[in-house]
Amino acid sequence: MVAVGVLASGRAPAPAGPPLRGRPRPATSLDGTWEFRPGPACSGEPFGTLEVPGLWEAQGHLDLDGVATYRRTVLVPDEPFLTLRFGAVMDAAAVHLDGVLLGRHDLPYTPFELDLSGVAPGPHELVVEVTDHVLRTPEHERSPHGKQGWANQDFPSPPSLYMTYGGIWQPVELRSHGPVVLRDLWADGDPADLTVEAELHNVDAVTRVVRLQVEVPGARREREVRLRCGERRVERFALEGLGLPGWSPRDPVLHDLRASVVVLDAERLLGGAAERPSDTAATRFGVRRVRVAGEHIEVDGVPWRMRSVLVQGFRADTLYAEGDRASIEAEVRAAKDLGFTAVRLHLKAFDPRYLDVCDELGVYVHCDLPVAEPIDHEALDGTGELAEACRAAVVAQVRRDRGHPSIVMWSAMNEIGHDGSDIRPTDAYERFARFLHDAVVSTDHTRPVIENDWTDPDPARVFCSPILTAHWYGRLDEAYLDELEAKATRWSGTGRPLLVTELGDWGLPDMEHRPDPPFWWYGDHYEREVAATPYPAGLAELCRGTQRYLGLADRLQIELLRRHASVGGFCLTELTDVPWELNGLLDLERRPKALAVEELRRANADVLPMLAVDRLDVLAGGEVTGTAWVANDGDALPAGELVLRLGRSWARRPVAPLPAHGPTRLGRIGLAAPEAPGPCTLTVELHVGGDVVGRNEYPVLVVPRPDPGAGASAPGVLVIEEGALDAHRGRTLAEHLADGGRALVLAQQPQAAAHYPVPVTLRPVTTEWGGTDFHFTTDVPALPFLPPRQVLATEDLGLRPTALITGIEGTPWATTTAVGLYKPLPLPNQGTVVGSLDVGPGRLVVCQYSLARAERRGHPLASAARRALVAWAAAGAPAT
Repeated sequence: MVAVGVLASGRAPAPAGPPLRGRPRPATSLDGTWEFRPGPACSGEPFGTLEVPGLWEAQGHLDLDGVATYRRTVLVPDEPFLTLRFGAVMDAAAVHLDGVLLGRHDLPYTPFELDLSGVAPGPHELVVEVTDHVLRTPEHERSPHGKQGWANQDFPSPPSLYMTYGGIWQPVELRSHGPVVLRDLWADGDPADLTVEAELHNVDAVTRVVRLQVEVPGARREREVRLRCGERRVERFALEGLGLPGWSPRDPVLHDLRASVVVLDAERLLGGAAERPSDTAATRFGVRRVRVAGEHIEVDGVPWRMRSVLVQGFRADTLYAEGDRASIEAEVRAAKDLGFTAVRLHLKAFDPRYLDVCDELGVYVHCDLPVAEPIDHEALDGTGELAEACRAAVVAQVRRDRGHPSIVMWSAMNEIGHDGSDIRPTDAYERFARFLHDAVVSTDHTRPVIENDWTDPDPARVFCSPILTAHWYGRLDEAYLDELEAKATRWSGTGRPLLVTELGDWGLPDMEHRPDPPFWWYGDHYEREVAATPYPAGLAELCRGTQRYLGLADRLQIELLRRHASVGGFCLTELTDVPWELNGLLDLERRPKALAVEELRRANADVLPMLAVDRLDVLAGGEVTGTAWVANDGDALPAGELVLRLGRSWARRPVAPLPAHGPTRLGRIGLAAPEAPGPCTLTVELHVGGDVVGRNEYPVLVVPRPDPGAGASAPGVLVIEEGALDAHRGRTLAEHLADGGRALVLAQQPQAAAHYPVPVTLRPVTTEWGGTDFHFTTDVPALPFLPPRQVLATEDLGLRPTALITGIEGTPWATTTAVGLYKPLPLPNQGTVVGSLDVGPGRLVVCQYSLARAERRGHPLASAARRALVAWAAAGAPAT
């Protein structure tokens, strides 16, 4: 839907051109201060004030759910035909003028209009009764609501922003027009056969004959149209062969589309004002074609490899509404600066100004429609109240936004069935999926549609869409990266594009002390939690370390996906934090997580040389090996050279010309590691024609060569091997410690907890959204080759546990903790990875690192850790 009589909200005025017939009619903004009170219009409570547009939660009414009332006086002009237009009211609105119901609307994100024609000029009382559907009520679960009320079992809101919202949150205006109105104006953007659609509505009580005129650069068309009383009709104009410059991220050219409608008996109707059109409309469009070709999405015939970031649209000040245009532009520029070529606008109809900015800056948009959990699974079907409500929301949003050339595809719904896995295999779910997909396609045939943005490809349950999706959340762990590699390989060759539309890890934002914090502030919580751990460097340093972890975790997963031609792209979750979902690259106030941002800029380079390293730990003087790749998302490149550097070692590899728009495998390569142990950086550069066209780097941990006198065992130290602790060995262990002995118990699974000589709780490690376990070192040098006081990222990549000790004698921490675990919300946890404690006169050392698996895979760090732990146990592992 476009604004009629004025340009769409937030859009710059169209450049000057030949005028259409007549001049536009005026529109009056009704934004500003309204009277407001909680409760229905008849409640009798006194009114206060509230600003429109805006959500009432953002203006202090955090605990208000249900119904509230807005009121103001409207000065109606002396015009025969008037329309009252609301940009959006959340969730439902009942609008009254002078106590008479004008109409209702129950879609929270999209515009609606009410007829005020024939209202006497002068002041009138306008009352809007707004309903915010309460979470977990049938009204909420049977309405399209996006992220309102999502995951409150994990993030109670408030303080989380995943609450339900209410209010007149988009602009309101009163506009005058003649008897025939332009309700919609759209150009489909086809480069060869541009089609313009204009929807006319005769609001008069008699039949009208009008002249409709549309104009784009280089073409003007008009026709006469006869409309019966109350009739709505879409008129189409085919404009072939215009040769308009195309829209692309490199050159986001926008063109003006204008329309006017003139009533042919206007002289008599308007009393001498025939030069005034009955209505005018103006919008912009871009020329480009999007289609699915086999396993690829193409834009203007060129394969498009998606590098996207998910945007949820929450802010610290306006909460679930976008900020002003300057803040929107700053956010989109931040995404571009990080190398993302697209944004996924998640589960709501964003303010149209956001799409305007994406059009102007040349950023692709993957646009979600607001059908999401929690939803009434019992009511899911291809007919009925829920289906019709979701269809109405989908059609309204697509109609409003389909003119934006930045939008490259739609998602009709997201993870429907995730909160009730028994619904997805049913016939009712299939009918619902087909129904919504068809609703999108029938409204916009110019873009592909994802029918249910789902967690795994599952082609048997994707009925209409040409696109498969996956939400593959994991962690910085060699085992998970292997799993991700296997999944990407498994789902190649399906004949459909595969997009990983959600992935990503977590990293805490900077948290300075705030004496007067906002309601959503989480800093005090984390300050208390981190102070209760044995991490010695404090909250600020821990946050910085988690940001480094976040950046490396996201980058290594993105690199893996970019090595697969069968994966058409990815969407990283997410651009900004939502308290307490702290997986953004920026925090809620749009401050960057510096170390994470640095890694993502590297991961998103158009030309990215990569080394799929066999392992990131290496013996001093050994060899770092891996497979070299180049991901090229741009044009073909001529021959060049790959240059690797590690310390003083160099390796070079000639590179043949590189094809465009995909990955190229260059083969195996290796280079010598430094003799000095410690962390170092491996750099990879692609040189073409004397220039560095791509650069990457990897952290490598150089492990000291073993001391010939140090072994995997020591006199007097009992070693319980991984997974070997059973009842018999548990009794042997207890007796050994009772005799004053020293013991090392390597990684065990949860079923072994009963066999420890002290009460122990073991929790399995899970790979899922929000499943990040941060490992940190203390000042205890049990593993001296790991850097002290650091949140570990790739340092222990090949050793990460499959189960964690979360309780020892009633506390998460061993008496002496060398490596600990801290996991924030959701499902927060703390525990010991490596530590020691006294058991009677004996000393017990525990280690949950998966050393055996790592040793089998050739990790020198695993062998070094085993020797160090034996030596630590033999030395007595001092308790302080």
